[in-house]
Amino acid sequence: MKTVFSSTEEQEQEIASLVSRFYESVFPKYFTESEILHFREIGVLKPNQSSVTYLATLRDAFQVMTCLQVLMSILDKQKREDFMESESEELFQHNITLLNECGIFFPFYYDHFSSINHEANNEMQMMDIQVANQYLV
Repeated sequence: MKTVFSSTEEQEQEIASLVSRFYESVFPKYFTESEILHFREIGVLKPNQSSVTYLATLRDAFQVMTCLQVLMSILDKQKREDFMESESEELFQHNITLLNECGIFFPFYYDHFSSINHEANNEMQMMDIQVANQYLV
């Protein structure tokens, strides 16, 4: 007999928050809006329907949270020039493998994030502008 602890509601909320951050902050830097909508339709970063193990245990939930955080960290580092690409690529792929083993659908490779979508990047910059007058909002 083996005793395991189930995931907590807080962990599930944190995972939902990380997934939202991917869709709102990370994907727009690399993909167009229509591509992102397609990702939602096909269930990117959602549990596979056939997956019984998704967040079944405390360990799985921590694994998913950690993988998502590592992927975001690598993509954030990619903008700067102080990283080793081969090591980052290996770590990136390892975390994708772990996500898929936990039943989270993430069909990308490191190369998908190698070039920034300039059209999407310009839109993101426009969203970050602080308004000087509340009547312009």
